[in-house]
Amino acid sequence: MTNEYRPFFNRKQLTVLMWFSLLAIAVLSTMGPGPVEYQKISHSDNKTVYWMELEDQPTTLSLLLPTTPALNNQQRQLQQLKSTILQSRLREIASPDFSYQVTPKQDRIEITLRWASQQPIPDLAAIWNRLQSPAIAGDWLKEIKNIQARDYLNNQSTDQALLNQFYQQLQPLQNQPIDQQLSNSYAALFNAPRYAVSGEEAEEMAERIDKTLPQSALSQSTPELPAPTLQLSNDQGKQSYALLLGRTLPPRSAEAFLNERLAAQVIQDLLQEYKAQKALDFRMLWSALESSGYSAIILSANQNPGPLLPQLRQNLSDDLVEASQERLAQQWHDRMRDINNQVSALNLVAFYQLPTDTLEDYAEEILDLDEDQVLEIADKALQTSGQISILQSPSL
Repeated sequence: MTNEYRPFFNRKQLTVLMWFSLLAIAVLSTMGPGPVEYQKISHSDNKTVYWMELEDQPTTLSLLLPTTPALNNQQRQLQQLKSTILQSRLREIASPDFSYQVTPKQDRIEITLRWASQQPIPDLAAIWNRLQSPAIAGDWLKEIKNIQARDYLNNQSTDQALLNQFYQQLQPLQNQPIDQQLSNSYAALFNAPRYAVSGEEAEEMAERIDKTLPQSALSQSTPELPAPTLQLSNDQGKQSYALLLGRTLPPRSAEAFLNERLAAQVIQDLLQEYKAQKALDFRMLWSALESSGYSAIILSANQNPGPLLPQLRQNLSDDLVEASQERLAQQWHDRMRDINNQVSALNLVAFYQLPTDTLEDYAEEILDLDEDQVLEIADKALQTSGQISILQSPSL
């Protein structure tokens, strides 16, 4: 005798279930991700060590070494040379128990050490002692030539030629070649270090750093960038125009930082509309450094972009600012959903000695900014007067 097969649901019930599932999917898709979970940041009394406790994460220790701003060719090459020396010395004492990375930035060099929780803690004192050994220029002459050759090849584009002119106005070249600057510049790396640590038992690791590695309650003073206002023009070999508009910015820790950051986003969004219409091309560089920063806008077109500036300024509006605010805030939330990005942002908080709630408050502070102040900054940034203006014209 065979048993009669009876389905759990009849056709009507299956249809109802199918529509209910589709409705649930639609509702869930409109809800979006939940709020970002921001990790707590703490710091030592002298604000030299910052840490972030993270469960089930490897320990990441960043040595943040302040430098003179590396803008002009000379300082960029020197920054790369110092990074190469640090990389070489870490390679000498490397261990399978930890990984390392050296990253040159424009106002610092970051050394990142990372190890798993079950691995032994690296000998920080031995690492530090090896890194800070004097750098003898004669040992690095071949590397200096290699760096200069690579830098020469990287400087052949029209944009980079413009930027080099701009950087040299902000940071004039020194009379000494970089091999003569190396010894003092390398030694200065270790005068006022800062540290960022994350992972399991990060607080305990911070205490170890406080006892093992040099501490400095005073920041190393780096020279502020000058704020020249001049107009330059020159010819180039290409059949198009390029206009650079550049100026200095307040330090990263300044109250004006957020207004400047949003103004840069407003300009970028405005120029993106013109690029979509194929009216002109553009490139923006924006960097807030420890002592002061800079902003550079490069406009490229078949004709002189200068006459377009009044039209660009007329299109600045409250609506554009609001849209840029929403975009910038959303980008920040989306980025901070990745815990690795919060660890990277910890380095910025530690180096610039920012408030410990910076990550959590950043987006809301952007949304609360005064639109008129932002529009005023954006308007001034799109003028040739009051800042550095460099026009490259096609050669005849």
